[in-house]
Amino acid sequence: MLKITDNLENEKTVRLRLDGTLSAETFLELTQACAIHRDGSERIVILDMAGVEYMNGQIARELVNLRSESLRIINCSPFIEMLLENMSNEIGNE
Repeated sequence: MLKITDNLENEKTVRLRLDGTLSAETFLELTQACAIHRDGSERIVILDMAGVEYMNGQIARELVNLRSESLRIINCSPFIEMLLENMSNEIGNE
């Protein structure tokens, strides 16, 4: 289960606070929430991962692929930070 709480920080930035587990099912919810806030605008979406307890390598790869100048990932646990870094390196070596 994943809880997504959105907080409009200003006109150009929205923070999505994630709490729970990122899985294939909940990742779809996350991409939909991101799409709603990005919807053709130049808005920056910040994924605040402080409450994420677990995700697997497949989801980490998907997050790395989503990350861009307009989508930032912050406040990861050491485990998730390492997982994202490993996936980022793996994708960079492909």
